[in-house]
Amino acid sequence: AMRAYACKKVVVDLGGGHLERAARAAASRSQQPCSTSASGSRSRRREVLLGLGVAVVTSTSHPVTALPLAPLGPIERGDASGKATDLTVDQVKDLIYASLTDGQYFVNPQGLDTAIFADDCRFVDPTNDVTGLSRYLKALSLLFDSSVSQVSDVSLRVSGPAEIKGEYVLSGSLKFPWKPCIPPYRGFVTYTLDMDTNLIRKQEQTWSISAEEALKETFSPCKAK
Repeated sequence: AMRAYACKKVVVDLGGGHLERAARAAASRSQQPCSTSASGSRSRRREVLLGLGVAVVTSTSHPVTALPLAPLGPIERGDASGKATDLTVDQVKDLIYASLTDGQYFVNPQGLDTAIFADDCRFVDPTNDVTGLSRYLKALSLLFDSSVSQVSDVSLRVSGPAEIKGEYVLSGSLKFPWKPCIPPYRGFVTYTLDMDTNLIRKQEQTWSISAEEALKETFSPCKAK
């Protein structure tokens, strides 16, 4: 997910200069004057997003890297008493497994067990880099249509005194107006725990598809069956 605003100036909250230039180029391709109406703004923003997607996925000189996802607001900190700081690594693993299989939390933020994550946990995947549990949950709520998205084939193992690794398969659809499909892909995730509390401090994902492929799928509507 990324933020782009059209009309004279395009600002992409990404941190990658090449992507910002791509967004500006995408915005400049339209010669129509800026509209002040809500519908005009939405149409223009979609134009820029589509143009940005084409610019990004066709670029070969600058690989896509993880980027800050915005706007997601400040990090919200809850009551420390609500955190599970007395668990073993194996118990944390079991709760993660439940959150992924029963809760489907990669596509359904309500399914995540917030008690095992630090409030300032960092969440990284090939296209996004978000710090803050509350911000990550908001990002998830904006991305996936949980009614048609699924996490399956989940496996987890303790790989170190403060580390858990896992694999999964994810598929589904995003909440964008053009309803892009996400074909099944395999994901790999590493959880890094705080040595003192065993709360998860970092969640890092890699995928069987490249970041460029993932962004291309973001701009590809589902094909009619």
